[in-house]
Amino acid sequence: MEQMKRRHQKSVSYFFLRSKDVHIENDSAVITFFARLTREIFLGREEEPKVETVWVKIDEVRLDRASPKEKAMPNCMQRYEIPQNVFYHLYQMSKSCPKELFYVSPYSRHFTREDFIT
Repeated sequence: MEQMKRRHQKSVSYFFLRSKDVHIENDSAVITFFARLTREIFLGREEEPKVETVWVKIDEVRLDRASPKEKAMPNCMQRYEIPQNVFYHLYQMSKSCPKELFYVSPYSRHFTREDFIT
């Protein structure tokens, strides 16, 4: 009985992912910004989590029209495991000023970064 209980225990992890990448499109350098809020729901230890995207935003700007702040950002993907209250705060922020999430570095439990080759 105790084993069955453990097998059906649910846990939820919250993530914020953002990235910036510069690439060439139609002979012009373009910056692509990406941000996403997801929940990963684990139903059991051996099962793959169910990934639920709650919010996502993609934006592109030509490099010659980008602000100094946009140009200075690193070309990379950053993934933050965040507490539930930070997740909901970012979700609320996404409703009123979604582009700001491209620049946010939230409080996180765990952080990974993967640099893009330029």
